[in-house]
Amino acid sequence: MECVFCAIASEQLPAQRIYEDEHFIVLLDIYPLRPAHVLIVSREHAPFLNDLSSQPCEQLLPLAQRIAGALRAAGYGEQGINFLLNDGPAANQHVAHLHLHLIPRRAGDVMLLLWRALTRFLPWARTGLESRLQQEAQQLREALRHV
Repeated sequence: MECVFCAIASEQLPAQRIYEDEHFIVLLDIYPLRPAHVLIVSREHAPFLNDLSSQPCEQLLPLAQRIAGALRAAGYGEQGINFLLNDGPAANQHVAHLHLHLIPRRAGDVMLLLWRALTRFLPWARTGLESRLQQEAQQLREALRHV
């Protein structure tokens, strides 16, 4: 199989899409660390940040700011949001395709975050997740219309 994000971009694989433009797809992480954990994925297959063309590179942070606004408007990340870009395998990048994580946070959630990091790939940790992702995607699409 080709790159999972390339397959999502070409609609060969499903995803809970929140927003799309010519350079990026914004979707929910299927293995979220926290509720409404969002990925901003480049349409261009760029394994590293420095592989990304200049125009999408210039648009990445403004888009991330807009998505962060939608997260907060929907009630996620009001106390904080981690913007995380793992650039390369040694930086814990699991998929060699540029993607920026936006992980909503709240005070005191460190233990939940660590627990989720340890268990998120286990089958029992996925119970009920799909319906939650659908609900979060709808909330974020609606919030995005107003930011």
